[in-house]
Amino acid sequence: MRKPIPISELLALNKSKLKSLQAGMESANRVLAAVQQLLPSELVPHVFGASIDERGVLTLLVDSGAFATRVRYALPALVSTIEAAAQKGKISRTQVRVRPKA
Repeated sequence: MRKPIPISELLALNKSKLKSLQAGMESANRVLAAVQQLLPSELVPHVFGASIDERGVLTLLVDSGAFATRVRYALPALVSTIEAAAQKGKISRTQVRVRPKA
């Protein structure tokens, strides 16, 4: 039987992977904050996730289909402001996904 490896050693081995995950999480939080600042106040509680991928696709996670439609209608007027606030470059496309909150 092999000796167990301490978690601290395992984390040190995969530090670059963890750093990239942390950077992605911070980026997604920055995008979400920018989106929530710009959306109408009645839509903000229903948008709980946002990210911009390497192709420039802005993805928003919304908790219901009815609010997803309202967010889709509000987005075109906000895209250029979201680009500036999120500092992630040009947004080429937007998509709104419905995911019920856990």
